[in-house]
Amino acid sequence: MFRRKLKNPVFLFYILVVYLIVQCSWWLYLIHSLYQKTYDPAILEKKTWMLLGEGIVFLFILLGIAFMIRKSLRKERAVNELQQNFLQSVSHELKTPLASVGLFLETLKKRELTEEKRSEIYDKSLTEVKRLNHLISDILTARNIESQNYFIHKVDVQLDEYLKDKIHILNQTLMKDFQVNLETEKITASLDKEALDSIIYNLIENACKYSPKGSAIDIRLFKSGDHAILQVSDQGIGLDAIAKERVFQKFYRVENESTRKSKGTGLGLYITKFLVEKQNGKILLKDNTPQGLTVEIQF
Repeated sequence: MFRRKLKNPVFLFYILVVYLIVQCSWWLYLIHSLYQKTYDPAILEKKTWMLLGEGIVFLFILLGIAFMIRKSLRKERAVNELQQNFLQSVSHELKTPLASVGLFLETLKKRELTEEKRSEIYDKSLTEVKRLNHLISDILTARNIESQNYFIHKVDVQLDEYLKDKIHILNQTLMKDFQVNLETEKITASLDKEALDSIIYNLIENACKYSPKGSAIDIRLFKSGDHAILQVSDQGIGLDAIAKERVFQKFYRVENESTRKSKGTGLGLYITKFLVEKQNGKILLKDNTPQGLTVEIQF
Protein backbone atom coordinates (compact mmCIF):
# COMPACT_ATOMS: atom_id res chain seq x y z
CA MET A 1 0.00 0.00 0.00
CA PHE A 2 2.76 2.45 1.02
CA ARG A 3 4.91 1.53 -1.99
CA ARG A 4 1.93 2.26 -4.23
CA LYS A 5 1.53 5.68 -2.61
CA LEU A 6 5.20 6.45 -3.25
CA LYS A 7 4.48 6.08 -6.96
CA ASN A 8 1.59 8.55 -6.70
CA PRO A 9 2.81 12.06 -7.73
CA VAL A 10 0.07 13.75 -5.65
CA PHE A 11 1.24 11.97 -2.48
CA LEU A 12 4.88 12.92 -3.22
CA PHE A 13 3.79 16.50 -3.83
CA TYR A 14 2.16 16.66 -0.38
CA ILE A 15 5.36 15.30 1.20
CA LEU A 16 7.36 18.03 -0.58
CA VAL A 17 5.01 20.76 0.70
CA VAL A 18 5.26 19.50 4.28
CA TYR A 19 9.05 19.29 3.94
CA LEU A 20 9.25 22.90 2.72
CA ILE A 21 7.08 24.15 5.59
CA VAL A 22 9.23 22.28 8.16
CA GLN A 23 12.44 23.58 6.56
CA CYS A 24 11.14 27.16 6.49
CA SER A 25 10.13 26.94 10.16
CA TRP A 26 13.56 25.53 11.05
CA TRP A 27 15.40 28.29 9.16
CA LEU A 28 13.29 30.96 10.85
CA TYR A 29 14.08 29.40 14.23
CA LEU A 30 17.83 29.36 13.53
CA ILE A 31 17.83 32.95 12.27
CA HIS A 32 15.85 34.09 15.34
CA SER A 33 18.34 32.28 17.61
CA LEU A 34 21.19 34.09 15.84
CA TYR A 35 19.39 37.43 16.24
CA GLN A 36 19.03 36.77 20.00
CA LYS A 37 22.83 36.51 20.28
CA THR A 38 23.47 39.54 18.02
CA TYR A 39 20.94 42.29 18.80
CA ASP A 40 19.79 44.03 21.96
CA PRO A 41 16.10 43.58 23.07
CA ALA A 42 14.78 46.75 21.33
CA ILE A 43 16.15 45.80 17.90
CA LEU A 44 15.45 42.09 18.48
CA GLU A 45 11.68 42.77 18.75
CA LYS A 46 11.66 44.52 15.35
CA LYS A 47 13.70 41.73 13.78
CA THR A 48 11.36 39.13 15.26
CA TRP A 49 8.29 40.82 13.74
CA MET A 50 10.11 41.10 10.41
CA LEU A 51 10.94 37.39 10.48
CA LEU A 52 7.38 36.54 11.42
CA GLY A 53 6.00 38.66 8.60
CA GLU A 54 8.35 37.11 6.04
CA GLY A 55 7.49 33.64 7.30
CA ILE A 56 3.73 34.28 6.99
CA VAL A 57 4.13 35.71 3.46
CA PHE A 58 6.25 32.71 2.42
CA LEU A 59 3.69 30.34 3.95
CA PHE A 60 0.78 31.98 2.10
CA ILE A 61 2.68 31.93 -1.21
CA LEU A 62 3.63 28.28 -0.70
CA LEU A 63 0.09 27.25 0.21
CA GLY A 64 -1.32 29.24 -2.73
CA ILE A 65 1.05 27.52 -5.17
CA ALA A 66 0.30 24.15 -3.56
CA PHE A 67 -3.46 24.74 -3.94
CA MET A 68 -3.13 25.70 -7.63
CA ILE A 69 -0.92 22.71 -8.41
CA ARG A 70 -3.27 20.37 -6.53
CA LYS A 71 -6.25 21.78 -8.44
CA SER A 72 -4.39 21.35 -11.73
CA LEU A 73 -3.45 17.75 -10.88
CA ARG A 74 -7.03 16.88 -9.94
CA LYS A 75 -8.32 18.46 -13.15
CA GLU A 76 -5.76 16.51 -15.18
CA ARG A 77 -6.74 13.29 -13.44
CA ALA A 78 -10.44 13.96 -14.11
CA VAL A 79 -9.69 14.60 -17.81
CA ASN A 80 -7.68 11.38 -18.01
CA GLU A 81 -10.55 9.42 -16.47
CA LEU A 82 -13.02 10.98 -18.93
CA GLN A 83 -10.70 10.12 -21.83
CA GLN A 84 -10.37 6.53 -20.62
CA ASN A 85 -14.16 6.25 -20.40
CA PHE A 86 -14.41 7.79 -23.86
CA LEU A 87 -11.97 5.26 -25.34
CA GLN A 88 -13.91 2.39 -23.78
CA SER A 89 -17.20 3.80 -25.08
CA VAL A 90 -15.82 4.39 -28.56
CA SER A 91 -14.40 0.87 -28.70
CA HIS A 92 -17.83 -0.50 -27.83
CA GLU A 93 -19.63 1.86 -30.21
CA LEU A 94 -17.35 0.90 -33.09
CA LYS A 95 -17.52 -2.82 -32.46
CA THR A 96 -21.30 -3.03 -32.12
CA PRO A 97 -22.36 -1.82 -35.61
CA LEU A 98 -19.45 -3.66 -37.25
CA ALA A 99 -20.44 -6.89 -35.51
CA SER A 100 -24.09 -6.39 -36.53
CA VAL A 101 -23.21 -5.74 -40.19
CA GLY A 102 -20.89 -8.74 -40.19
CA LEU A 103 -23.66 -10.95 -38.81
CA PHE A 104 -26.12 -9.66 -41.40
CA LEU A 105 -23.67 -10.36 -44.24
CA GLU A 106 -23.05 -13.89 -42.97
CA THR A 107 -26.80 -14.46 -42.83
CA LEU A 108 -27.19 -13.28 -46.44
CA LYS A 109 -24.30 -15.47 -47.56
CA LYS A 110 -25.23 -18.71 -45.80
CA ARG A 111 -29.03 -18.76 -45.92
CA GLU A 112 -31.68 -18.72 -48.58
CA LEU A 113 -33.99 -15.87 -47.64
CA THR A 114 -37.16 -14.39 -49.05
CA GLU A 115 -36.90 -11.02 -50.78
CA GLU A 116 -38.78 -9.41 -47.89
CA LYS A 117 -36.31 -10.79 -45.34
CA ARG A 118 -33.34 -9.74 -47.46
CA SER A 119 -34.76 -6.23 -47.76
CA GLU A 120 -35.18 -6.07 -43.98
CA ILE A 121 -31.54 -7.12 -43.46
CA TYR A 122 -30.37 -4.51 -45.98
CA ASP A 123 -32.29 -1.81 -44.11
CA LYS A 124 -30.82 -2.88 -40.75
CA SER A 125 -27.31 -2.95 -42.22
CA LEU A 126 -27.72 0.55 -43.64
CA THR A 127 -28.97 1.78 -40.26
CA GLU A 128 -25.85 0.39 -38.55
CA VAL A 129 -23.58 1.91 -41.21
CA LYS A 130 -25.24 5.32 -40.75
CA ARG A 131 -24.82 5.03 -37.00
CA LEU A 132 -21.12 4.21 -37.47
CA ASN A 133 -20.71 7.09 -39.89
CA HIS A 134 -22.32 9.48 -37.39
CA LEU A 135 -19.95 8.32 -34.64
CA ILE A 136 -16.90 8.86 -36.84
CA SER A 137 -18.22 12.29 -37.86
CA ASP A 138 -18.59 13.25 -34.19
CA ILE A 139 -15.01 12.19 -33.43
CA LEU A 140 -13.66 14.14 -36.43
CA THR A 141 -15.75 17.19 -35.50
CA ALA A 142 -14.45 17.07 -31.90
CA ARG A 143 -10.89 16.92 -33.25
CA ASN A 144 -11.51 19.90 -35.55
CA ILE A 145 -13.03 21.86 -32.66
CA GLU A 146 -9.95 21.24 -30.51
CA SER A 147 -7.61 22.25 -33.34
CA GLN A 148 -9.80 25.29 -34.14
CA ASN A 149 -10.16 23.92 -37.63
CA TYR A 150 -13.95 23.92 -37.95
CA PHE A 151 -15.50 26.42 -40.37
CA ILE A 152 -19.12 27.41 -40.92
CA HIS A 153 -20.62 27.83 -44.39
CA LYS A 154 -24.07 29.39 -44.10
CA VAL A 155 -26.87 29.11 -46.64
CA ASP A 156 -30.56 30.00 -46.47
CA VAL A 157 -32.48 27.03 -45.06
CA GLN A 158 -36.26 26.59 -45.03
CA LEU A 159 -36.20 25.26 -41.47
CA ASP A 160 -39.73 23.85 -41.33
CA GLU A 161 -39.34 21.83 -44.55
CA TYR A 162 -35.85 20.72 -43.57
CA LEU A 163 -37.06 19.57 -40.16
CA LYS A 164 -40.03 17.65 -41.59
CA ASP A 165 -37.73 15.78 -44.02
CA LYS A 166 -35.20 15.03 -41.29
CA ILE A 167 -37.80 13.76 -38.81
CA HIS A 168 -39.40 11.60 -41.53
CA ILE A 169 -36.05 9.83 -42.03
CA LEU A 170 -35.31 9.52 -38.30
CA ASN A 171 -38.83 8.17 -37.69
CA GLN A 172 -37.76 5.04 -39.52
CA THR A 173 -34.59 4.57 -37.48
CA LEU A 174 -33.90 6.37 -34.18
CA MET A 175 -37.49 7.26 -33.33
CA LYS A 176 -39.32 4.19 -34.61
CA ASP A 177 -40.14 3.08 -31.04
CA PHE A 178 -41.45 6.48 -29.88
CA GLN A 179 -44.51 8.68 -30.31
CA VAL A 180 -43.28 11.69 -32.25
CA ASN A 181 -45.18 15.00 -32.16
CA LEU A 182 -43.94 17.62 -34.61
CA GLU A 183 -45.14 21.24 -34.70
CA THR A 184 -43.55 23.76 -37.07
CA GLU A 185 -43.97 27.30 -38.29
CA LYS A 186 -42.71 28.57 -41.63
CA ILE A 187 -39.19 29.88 -40.91
CA THR A 188 -36.15 30.63 -43.09
CA ALA A 189 -32.73 31.06 -41.47
CA SER A 190 -29.12 31.37 -42.59
CA LEU A 191 -27.35 28.27 -41.20
CA ASP A 192 -24.71 25.65 -41.99
CA LYS A 193 -26.63 22.59 -43.21
CA GLU A 194 -23.93 20.08 -42.24
CA ALA A 195 -23.78 21.54 -38.73
CA LEU A 196 -27.58 21.54 -38.59
CA ASP A 197 -27.64 17.83 -39.51
CA SER A 198 -25.35 17.07 -36.58
CA ILE A 199 -27.36 19.27 -34.17
CA ILE A 200 -30.70 17.64 -35.02
CA TYR A 201 -29.30 14.10 -34.95
CA ASN A 202 -27.58 14.59 -31.58
CA LEU A 203 -30.67 16.14 -29.97
CA ILE A 204 -32.96 13.36 -31.24
CA GLU A 205 -30.47 10.65 -30.32
CA ASN A 206 -30.19 11.95 -26.75
CA ALA A 207 -33.96 12.23 -26.38
CA CYS A 208 -34.40 8.60 -27.56
CA LYS A 209 -31.43 7.23 -25.65
CA TYR A 210 -32.60 8.34 -22.21
CA SER A 211 -36.36 7.89 -22.63
CA PRO A 212 -38.50 4.78 -22.16
CA LYS A 213 -39.68 3.17 -25.39
CA GLY A 214 -43.20 4.17 -26.35
CA SER A 215 -42.94 7.56 -24.66
CA ALA A 216 -43.58 10.85 -26.47
CA ILE A 217 -40.91 13.05 -28.02
CA ASP A 218 -42.19 16.54 -28.83
CA ILE A 219 -40.40 18.66 -31.43
CA ARG A 220 -41.42 22.30 -31.90
CA LEU A 221 -40.17 24.97 -34.28
CA PHE A 222 -41.55 28.48 -33.83
CA LYS A 223 -40.71 32.18 -33.93
CA SER A 224 -40.10 34.32 -30.87
CA GLY A 225 -39.25 37.91 -31.76
CA ASP A 226 -36.20 37.83 -34.02
CA HIS A 227 -35.32 34.27 -33.02
CA ALA A 228 -36.12 30.88 -34.50
CA ILE A 229 -36.71 28.51 -31.56
CA LEU A 230 -36.24 24.74 -31.82
CA GLN A 231 -37.34 22.63 -28.84
CA VAL A 232 -36.89 18.89 -28.37
CA SER A 233 -38.72 17.54 -25.30
CA ASP A 234 -38.61 14.00 -23.94
CA GLN A 235 -40.11 12.13 -20.99
CA GLY A 236 -36.89 10.49 -19.89
CA ILE A 237 -34.67 10.66 -16.81
CA GLY A 238 -34.01 14.41 -17.02
CA LEU A 239 -31.00 16.18 -15.51
CA ASP A 240 -30.31 17.65 -12.09
CA ALA A 241 -28.79 21.12 -11.62
CA ILE A 242 -25.18 19.85 -11.39
CA ALA A 243 -25.51 17.72 -14.53
CA LYS A 244 -26.97 20.67 -16.46
CA GLU A 245 -23.81 22.65 -15.75
CA ARG A 246 -21.45 19.84 -16.79
CA VAL A 247 -23.29 18.01 -19.56
CA PHE A 248 -21.77 20.23 -22.30
CA GLN A 249 -18.23 19.26 -21.27
CA LYS A 250 -16.34 16.97 -23.60
CA PHE A 251 -16.63 13.26 -22.70
CA TYR A 252 -18.97 13.98 -19.76
CA ARG A 253 -21.77 11.50 -19.13
CA VAL A 254 -24.24 11.49 -16.24
CA GLU A 255 -23.45 8.64 -13.86
CA ASN A 256 -26.58 6.61 -13.14
CA GLU A 257 -28.07 3.25 -13.99
CA SER A 258 -29.76 4.50 -17.16
CA THR A 259 -26.65 6.04 -18.66
CA ARG A 260 -24.51 3.00 -17.84
CA LYS A 261 -26.89 0.83 -19.85
CA SER A 262 -27.15 3.25 -22.77
CA LYS A 263 -24.59 3.76 -25.51
CA GLY A 264 -22.68 6.98 -26.00
CA THR A 265 -19.33 8.76 -26.06
CA GLY A 266 -20.09 11.99 -24.20
CA LEU A 267 -19.43 14.07 -27.33
CA GLY A 268 -22.99 14.76 -28.55
CA LEU A 269 -23.96 17.81 -26.48
CA TYR A 270 -20.37 19.11 -26.44
CA ILE A 271 -20.42 19.23 -30.26
CA THR A 272 -24.01 20.51 -30.39
CA LYS A 273 -23.23 23.47 -28.10
CA PHE A 274 -20.19 24.39 -30.19
CA LEU A 275 -22.12 24.19 -33.49
CA VAL A 276 -25.00 26.26 -32.11
CA GLU A 277 -22.79 28.99 -30.66
CA LYS A 278 -20.58 29.01 -33.76
CA GLN A 279 -23.69 30.17 -35.64
CA ASN A 280 -24.45 32.88 -33.05
CA GLY A 281 -27.12 30.71 -31.44
CA LYS A 282 -27.84 29.75 -27.86
CA ILE A 283 -28.67 26.38 -26.28
CA LEU A 284 -30.65 25.99 -23.04
CA LEU A 285 -31.65 23.01 -20.90
CA LYS A 286 -35.05 23.10 -19.21
CA ASP A 287 -37.10 20.66 -17.15
CA ASN A 288 -39.99 19.12 -19.05
CA THR A 289 -43.41 18.64 -17.47
CA PRO A 290 -44.24 16.24 -15.82
CA GLN A 291 -40.80 14.65 -16.34
CA GLY A 292 -37.88 14.62 -18.70
CA LEU A 293 -35.82 17.31 -20.40
CA THR A 294 -36.40 20.06 -22.95
CA VAL A 295 -33.44 21.20 -25.03
CA GLU A 296 -34.06 24.63 -26.54
CA ILE A 297 -32.00 26.16 -29.32
CA GLN A 298 -32.33 29.82 -30.27
CA PHE A 299 -31.07 30.93 -33.70
